[in-house]
Amino acid sequence: MTDFDAGLSPDPPPSIIVVEEEIDDTGWWLSIIGGIVLLGLGIWMLTNLYDSTVVLAWLVGASLILAGLIEILALHGQKGIGWAVWIAGLLLIAAGVAVIVWHAITLWAIAVLAGVGILIAGVLRIALALSDRDHPDFLFNLAIGALGVVVGVLVLVWPEATLVVLALILGIRFVVSGIVAIGMGWQIHRLARSS
Repeated sequence: MTDFDAGLSPDPPPSIIVVEEEIDDTGWWLSIIGGIVLLGLGIWMLTNLYDSTVVLAWLVGASLILAGLIEILALHGQKGIGWAVWIAGLLLIAAGVAVIVWHAITLWAIAVLAGVGILIAGVLRIALALSDRDHPDFLFNLAIGALGVVVGVLVLVWPEATLVVLALILGIRFVVSGIVAIGMGWQIHRLARSS
Protein backbone atom coordinates (compact mmCIF):
# COMPACT_ATOMS: atom_id res chain seq x y z
CA MET A 1 0.00 0.00 0.00
CA THR A 2 1.42 3.37 -0.99
CA ASP A 3 1.02 6.76 0.67
CA PHE A 4 -1.36 7.72 -2.11
CA ASP A 5 -3.55 4.66 -1.52
CA ALA A 6 -3.68 5.37 2.22
CA GLY A 7 -4.89 8.91 1.55
CA LEU A 8 -1.64 10.41 2.65
CA SER A 9 -0.11 12.94 0.37
CA PRO A 10 3.62 13.43 0.24
CA ASP A 11 5.06 16.53 1.84
CA PRO A 12 4.83 19.55 -0.40
CA PRO A 13 8.12 20.69 -1.87
CA PRO A 14 9.91 23.35 0.12
CA SER A 15 9.16 26.85 -1.01
CA ILE A 16 11.88 28.68 -2.86
CA ILE A 17 12.67 32.13 -1.65
CA VAL A 18 13.91 34.38 -4.40
CA VAL A 19 15.93 37.33 -3.23
CA GLU A 20 16.35 40.06 -5.78
CA GLU A 21 19.59 41.94 -5.49
CA GLU A 22 19.72 45.54 -6.44
CA ILE A 23 21.86 46.07 -9.48
CA ASP A 24 24.25 48.99 -9.32
CA ASP A 25 23.67 50.80 -12.60
CA THR A 26 25.92 53.73 -11.76
CA GLY A 27 27.87 54.68 -14.82
CA TRP A 28 26.02 52.45 -17.29
CA TRP A 29 25.88 55.32 -19.74
CA LEU A 30 29.64 55.93 -19.33
CA SER A 31 30.22 52.34 -20.36
CA ILE A 32 28.12 52.87 -23.49
CA ILE A 33 29.78 56.18 -24.38
CA GLY A 34 33.24 54.73 -23.71
CA GLY A 35 32.37 51.69 -25.79
CA ILE A 36 31.28 53.88 -28.69
CA VAL A 37 34.53 55.88 -28.49
CA LEU A 38 36.61 52.68 -28.23
CA LEU A 39 34.71 51.16 -31.15
CA GLY A 40 35.37 54.32 -33.16
CA LEU A 41 39.08 54.26 -32.33
CA GLY A 42 39.29 50.60 -33.30
CA ILE A 43 37.55 51.22 -36.61
CA TRP A 44 39.79 54.22 -37.21
CA MET A 45 42.88 52.05 -36.59
CA LEU A 46 41.57 49.38 -38.96
CA THR A 47 40.74 51.79 -41.75
CA ASN A 48 43.77 54.10 -41.45
CA LEU A 49 46.80 51.89 -41.17
CA TYR A 50 49.34 54.62 -40.47
CA ASP A 51 53.01 54.73 -41.37
CA SER A 52 53.81 56.92 -38.36
CA THR A 53 54.81 55.35 -35.05
CA VAL A 54 53.84 58.53 -33.19
CA VAL A 55 50.25 58.49 -34.49
CA LEU A 56 49.95 54.77 -33.75
CA ALA A 57 51.35 55.34 -30.24
CA TRP A 58 48.73 58.00 -29.54
CA LEU A 59 45.92 55.82 -30.85
CA VAL A 60 47.09 52.73 -28.98
CA GLY A 61 47.72 54.70 -25.79
CA ALA A 62 44.31 56.42 -25.88
CA SER A 63 42.58 53.11 -26.65
CA LEU A 64 44.37 51.29 -23.80
CA ILE A 65 43.44 54.04 -21.32
CA LEU A 66 39.82 53.97 -22.46
CA ALA A 67 39.74 50.15 -22.36
CA GLY A 68 41.05 50.25 -18.76
CA LEU A 69 38.42 52.77 -17.69
CA ILE A 70 35.67 50.73 -19.34
CA GLU A 71 36.95 47.54 -17.68
CA ILE A 72 36.60 49.23 -14.28
CA LEU A 73 33.24 50.87 -15.00
CA ALA A 74 31.63 47.84 -16.62
CA LEU A 75 32.61 45.24 -14.02
CA HIS A 76 33.05 47.10 -10.74
CA GLY A 77 29.60 46.12 -9.47
CA GLN A 78 30.07 42.35 -9.70
CA LYS A 79 30.62 40.74 -6.32
CA GLY A 80 33.88 39.06 -5.41
CA ILE A 81 35.91 40.40 -8.31
CA GLY A 82 36.62 43.99 -7.34
CA TRP A 83 40.38 43.55 -6.99
CA ALA A 84 40.70 41.77 -10.35
CA VAL A 85 38.76 44.49 -12.15
CA TRP A 86 40.84 47.25 -10.60
CA ILE A 87 44.13 45.50 -11.37
CA ALA A 88 43.15 44.77 -15.00
CA GLY A 89 41.82 48.28 -15.54
CA LEU A 90 44.79 50.00 -13.93
CA LEU A 91 47.26 47.86 -15.91
CA LEU A 92 45.59 48.85 -19.16
CA ILE A 93 45.56 52.53 -18.11
CA ALA A 94 49.23 52.38 -17.06
CA ALA A 95 50.22 50.75 -20.35
CA GLY A 96 48.29 53.44 -22.26
CA VAL A 97 49.92 56.29 -20.34
CA ALA A 98 53.37 54.74 -20.82
CA VAL A 99 52.82 54.42 -24.57
CA ILE A 100 51.75 58.08 -24.82
CA VAL A 101 54.45 59.69 -22.64
CA TRP A 102 57.44 57.54 -23.54
CA HIS A 103 59.72 59.75 -25.62
CA ALA A 104 61.18 58.32 -28.82
CA ILE A 105 58.94 55.28 -28.53
CA THR A 106 59.60 52.43 -30.90
CA LEU A 107 57.25 49.93 -32.47
CA TRP A 108 58.76 47.26 -30.22
CA ALA A 109 57.95 49.32 -27.10
CA ILE A 110 54.36 49.88 -28.24
CA ALA A 111 53.98 46.16 -28.88
CA VAL A 112 55.43 45.12 -25.52
CA LEU A 113 53.44 47.63 -23.45
CA ALA A 114 50.19 46.95 -25.28
CA GLY A 115 50.76 43.19 -25.29
CA VAL A 116 51.50 42.96 -21.57
CA GLY A 117 48.50 45.11 -20.64
CA ILE A 118 46.09 43.19 -22.88
CA LEU A 119 47.47 39.78 -21.84
CA ILE A 120 47.16 40.45 -18.10
CA ALA A 121 43.67 41.94 -18.51
CA GLY A 122 42.68 38.81 -20.47
CA VAL A 123 44.06 36.46 -17.81
CA LEU A 124 42.20 38.36 -15.08
CA ARG A 125 38.97 38.23 -17.12
CA ILE A 126 39.37 34.43 -17.47
CA ALA A 127 39.98 34.15 -13.71
CA LEU A 128 36.86 36.23 -13.13
CA ALA A 129 34.81 33.94 -15.36
CA LEU A 130 36.15 30.76 -13.74
CA SER A 131 35.53 32.10 -10.23
CA ASP A 132 31.77 32.25 -10.87
CA ARG A 133 30.77 29.60 -13.40
CA ASP A 134 27.10 30.01 -12.54
CA HIS A 135 27.08 33.68 -13.59
CA PRO A 136 24.92 34.32 -16.68
CA ASP A 137 27.89 35.98 -18.42
CA PHE A 138 30.30 33.09 -17.74
CA LEU A 139 30.89 32.13 -21.38
CA PHE A 140 30.94 35.76 -22.47
CA ASN A 141 33.62 36.73 -19.91
CA LEU A 142 35.59 33.59 -20.71
CA ALA A 143 35.54 34.37 -24.44
CA ILE A 144 36.57 38.02 -23.94
CA GLY A 145 39.37 36.93 -21.62
CA ALA A 146 40.56 34.31 -24.12
CA LEU A 147 40.53 36.92 -26.90
CA GLY A 148 42.64 39.23 -24.71
CA VAL A 149 45.14 36.45 -24.01
CA VAL A 150 45.40 35.52 -27.70
CA VAL A 151 45.84 39.14 -28.82
CA GLY A 152 48.31 39.88 -26.01
CA VAL A 153 50.42 36.82 -26.85
CA LEU A 154 50.31 37.62 -30.59
CA VAL A 155 51.53 41.15 -29.96
CA LEU A 156 54.27 39.97 -27.57
CA VAL A 157 55.64 37.16 -29.72
CA TRP A 158 55.63 39.29 -32.85
CA PRO A 159 56.88 42.71 -31.68
CA GLU A 160 58.83 43.34 -34.86
CA ALA A 161 55.60 43.22 -36.88
CA THR A 162 54.93 46.08 -39.22
CA LEU A 163 52.75 48.96 -38.14
CA VAL A 164 50.02 47.65 -40.40
CA VAL A 165 49.91 44.25 -38.69
CA LEU A 166 50.09 45.78 -35.20
CA ALA A 167 47.33 48.27 -36.04
CA LEU A 168 45.18 45.41 -37.38
CA ILE A 169 45.65 43.22 -34.30
CA LEU A 170 45.03 46.05 -31.83
CA GLY A 171 42.23 47.54 -33.94
CA ILE A 172 40.32 44.25 -33.81
CA ARG A 173 40.82 44.02 -30.05
CA PHE A 174 39.55 47.58 -29.54
CA VAL A 175 36.50 47.04 -31.77
CA VAL A 176 35.55 43.94 -29.78
CA SER A 177 36.15 45.76 -26.46
CA GLY A 178 33.96 48.64 -27.62
CA ILE A 179 31.13 46.32 -28.57
CA VAL A 180 31.46 44.51 -25.24
CA ALA A 181 31.38 47.79 -23.28
CA ILE A 182 28.26 48.95 -25.13
CA GLY A 183 26.57 45.60 -24.49
CA MET A 184 27.55 45.53 -20.82
CA GLY A 185 26.33 49.09 -20.24
CA TRP A 186 23.03 48.39 -21.94
CA GLN A 187 22.57 45.09 -20.07
CA ILE A 188 23.29 46.71 -16.68
CA HIS A 189 20.81 49.50 -17.45
CA ARG A 190 18.12 47.05 -18.65
CA LEU A 191 18.54 44.77 -15.61
CA ALA A 192 18.45 47.70 -13.20
CA ARG A 193 15.22 48.99 -14.73
CA SER A 194 13.54 45.58 -14.56
CA SER A 195 14.39 44.99 -10.88
